[in-house]
Amino acid sequence: MDEESQQTDLESGENAGGGEPQLPTTVRYNRKWFLVLGGVAVAGVVGVFAGLKKLAGSEQGGPFSDMFGPFPVRSVEDVPDVPAADWVLTVDGLVDQPLKIGHAAWSSLQRLDETVDFHCVEGWSVGDVRWGGVAPARLLEQAGIKAEGKFAVFHAYGGTYLSSVTLDLVNAPQTVLADTLNGEPLPAKHGGPLRLVVPDQLGYKSVKWVERIEITDAARAGYWEERGYPEAAPIPGG
Repeated sequence: MDEESQQTDLESGENAGGGEPQLPTTVRYNRKWFLVLGGVAVAGVVGVFAGLKKLAGSEQGGPFSDMFGPFPVRSVEDVPDVPAADWVLTVDGLVDQPLKIGHAAWSSLQRLDETVDFHCVEGWSVGDVRWGGVAPARLLEQAGIKAEGKFAVFHAYGGTYLSSVTLDLVNAPQTVLADTLNGEPLPAKHGGPLRLVVPDQLGYKSVKWVERIEITDAARAGYWEERGYPEAAPIPGG
């Protein structure tokens, strides 16, 4: 699943400023999270996790499901090796004015910084994760959404992972396209240079390595949705 916890150099026991590393935010586990996919066939869930196990590879490349320190990281794509300065974000589909946003244009946009909890469908949560970036709503304002546009499909760099998000969720005040984590550039293993964060949804909706936002008139089944996960993933009890 393209979802994970927080932290940058904390997982290696170091920090960018030297000296003593900060204490990591606690990963909390809750049994109710394991019931969130109760409507999904057991065989489908087993197949999903068997697939992740089969795909598990090294940290050097290839799909992996690994642990970096105490923080779980899940991915179904290779971690891209693209510097932030070379990253280009495309906004297209049912828009009036398609956009291609490079590093210079991105750096000129108004910033959004927030601290929110991150919740994974596997049953763990990380509290008070500090994200920084740009509200995707601002990009959609620039592009202009056609009347028939209802969903934003966020595409990952490798082309394997995507997920649809309603425009209401895209425009929610805390939804952010993040490029920093805890005040530092977003690490590649956590979705850098650019990842979606939708605090109102479980983590598999928060696509990593976003390189395209496509506006559509209907939801498009993403990687996990094709494997039985619900299209909508609200936080249980939220």
